[in-house]
Amino acid sequence: MSIDFTIDGGVAVVTINRPEKKNALTFAMRGQVQTVFQQLQDDMNVRAIVFTGAGADFSAGADVGEMGTGGVPGSLLKMRLLHRMVRAVASTNKPVIAAVRGVCIGVSWSMALASDFIIAAEDARFQFAFRHIGLAPDGGAAFLLTRYIGIQRAKELMYSGRFVNGLEAKQLGLALEALTADEVLPRAIDMAQGFAAAPTIALTMMKRQFDATPAQNLDSALDFEANIQPLMTQTEDFREGTASFKEKRKPVFKGA
Repeated sequence: MSIDFTIDGGVAVVTINRPEKKNALTFAMRGQVQTVFQQLQDDMNVRAIVFTGAGADFSAGADVGEMGTGGVPGSLLKMRLLHRMVRAVASTNKPVIAAVRGVCIGVSWSMALASDFIIAAEDARFQFAFRHIGLAPDGGAAFLLTRYIGIQRAKELMYSGRFVNGLEAKQLGLALEALTADEVLPRAIDMAQGFAAAPTIALTMMKRQFDATPAQNLDSALDFEANIQPLMTQTEDFREGTASFKEKRKPVFKGA
């Protein structure tokens, strides 16, 4: 059981690798997700990330066998590790694409929603199952869900604990695309390769702008971008972008 990753051409593919348990996340694996995403965040050779699961599933969420153990101190520690894991995905400056096949339940759905994009299999099965085990949502589930859809629909999904397939997820705006299962990972990698060839710092700043919007009004959003844009004009990619436009050629961005 582990969190594996490979890097090729500026694209990292992070894989939850415990297929015999539908990639359910153990206590130890939470720390591994955090470590891997922080490592990739600091690797200048990585310019986009694909997040997926080994075998037929993305992840069945937290390992139920470890729930309720360790008393209050143990539960508090598990929550801290769970939150660090979600934050590590959400705070990554580079584009993150979740390639979801099979089940994507609980905190695993939170991590997919914390990514920039979800490419889902048509028959993928998303679920927030907290009500079925007598728990309230964790992993930022309520917050993340209501960033994508209206609060009534979010409550319906959370209160019912029902499954949402990939096609419905796309219809609701919870997934960007719904494809056949064997198309999901290649499509996510193709998208990531496109982002890896883009001006990396520009995409980072775009991501930070979108992240800031829930706490902003128009004036604060304009102030934020006024601080960002002058810095962007000093990047090599800005100079390459403007030069290639004038020279009527395709730009070659270096992420600098």
